[in-house]
Amino acid sequence: MKNYLLVLFMALFIASCSNNEDLLTESQNTETASTRAVSLKTPKLTTYIETNDINPLNMGEYYFTGTEAEKDYVVDHVILFASNIRGTVSTVELYHNPNQTYILNHKNTLVQPLQAKGIKVLLGLLGDHTGVGFANLTSSQITSFANQVADCVYDNGLDGVDFDDEYAEYGKISGTPSPSGTNFSALITALRANSKMSGKLITAFHYGYATGFNQNAKNALDYMWPNFGTDWSAPSGFADSKWASMSIQYTQGYPADWQIQEAADYYDGYGAIMMFNVRNSDASGKMNNFASRVWGGKTVSYTGTSYPKNY
Repeated sequence: MKNYLLVLFMALFIASCSNNEDLLTESQNTETASTRAVSLKTPKLTTYIETNDINPLNMGEYYFTGTEAEKDYVVDHVILFASNIRGTVSTVELYHNPNQTYILNHKNTLVQPLQAKGIKVLLGLLGDHTGVGFANLTSSQITSFANQVADCVYDNGLDGVDFDDEYAEYGKISGTPSPSGTNFSALITALRANSKMSGKLITAFHYGYATGFNQNAKNALDYMWPNFGTDWSAPSGFADSKWASMSIQYTQGYPADWQIQEAADYYDGYGAIMMFNVRNSDASGKMNNFASRVWGGKTVSYTGTSYPKNY
């Protein structure tokens, strides 16, 4: 009888410990989810930062009202705009101007503080008037440039890369392949296949030859955003969940606030919102044109901290 009672007691004790562990694990998981909403909410908010004159740290100063004690940050993705593609008939180079170079060399103070808040930081890429761009590379140049980009993202601990097919000045030099969506698609798929891009984001501005992406490239992309406005439909074969129907040119005030509000009322299913050229002053007013409508009544607050360009 004593042995039976001992066995029964031990069984109850083990069950109690197991239940307590389950409750502890559940509590920890709940706490983690409640403080990491920046990575959970939909649609994602992507901001482009002109690093020539704006410190990227400014994008970490927006949080949902009511979360002052342990801030629930609003911006999901920050694009460092921009590094460049440069090339000749036979060469291609990933180029960083002095501002981008400084940020990458001081990522511990200019990138990692954003990442510590749950914000993903992407390298922005842009053409640079050399006649060579994302859409007119040879097969060997595609391999080279994809490797250069992957190395940069991986070595600097960035969270991905964004492509903007502007200012390449295709046709400026002779002897290059004809630019096409097919060539640009080959670059995107080559980059996605690079092992250093595992778990990294690849995004694009739906402009230039990006409008001619094939299905393989569309599948390889995580998000795309259109050439500003509020009512763009996703390209054929590209899921709404990866598309930003709303694309805001912040400094030019386009689209208008009333257009943003109207579009936000019917934003179900879209995966992103893009804001271009956000500055180092309070942009919460612009964000609040859509915030409560797309994020279940939440509103955006600003800490009041503004970081000067100190590089």
